Amino acid sequence: MRPRSTELLRGDLRDVSLVSLLQLAQVEAISGWLRIEGRGDISLLKGHVGTVACGRLTGVEALRELAFHDRGRFVLARGEPAGDRTCDNVPFALMDAYRLRDEWKRLADTVLRRVDDKPWKPTGGPFDPIVLELDGHRTLAELVDTHPGLTTLVIDAALDALRLGLVERVHGVPRRPPPLAVVDSEDYDDLVDRGRELTRRGEFDAAEALLRRALARRPDDRAVQQNLRVLARRRAEAGPDPEEVR
Repeated sequence: MRPRSTELLRGDLRDVSLVSLLQLAQVEAISGWLRIEGRGDISLLKGHVGTVACGRLTGVEALRELAFHDRGRFVLARGEPAGDRTCDNVPFALMDAYRLRDEWKRLADTVLRRVDDKPWKPTGGPFDPIVLELDGHRTLAELVDTHPGLTTLVIDAALDALRLGLVERVHGVPRRPPPLAVVDSEDYDDLVDRGRELTRRGEFDAAEALLRRALARRPDDRAVQQNLRVLARRRAEAGPDPEEVR
């Protein structure tokens, strides 16, 4: 919580959308902050959107990324944020977030690979590291999940690459168990749920990575600590990995 702030509302974006929260702030002419746990912050100037930060993104790009996700804990607080500059193109950012959400529903489970006779020329954009990991087996959602906070920037880049024939869809890839809440990879509850599920499936390294990320967000939370203890016990019971023994 910010210094000299008064908490007004706390909840989850599953129950109250970001757009609804911004409308509430505007109607009530609230000055303060809207914080999305583990993801970013929006300053509010008498109900208007001020500075926005989401990871390394700022401004319109950050607001679009925050609005893209429909899960995550939030805190709305009243206070006096620094600065008096409002964010431009707020309606565009919010509407584009909904467009990208629809595009992502069609892209998330797509498996892509590079086209051999069209080598990828780095653009300096967020899709470059994703392209390097295209293996013809993992879905785009699985790859983006390792680069949190850039989903909205990757979607249009992937669509452009498909249109230009630089990458292609792979058909007939055996379906894996669907990734758990990959779009919302930094939400605390989802991190714990996914870590718990991976523990049950015996994927201990992946489970521990997710639970450690959850612990970093809530160091004093007993639930995630308990899940880490269960993971350690299950790992000990399973014994060493046969591949490692070899």
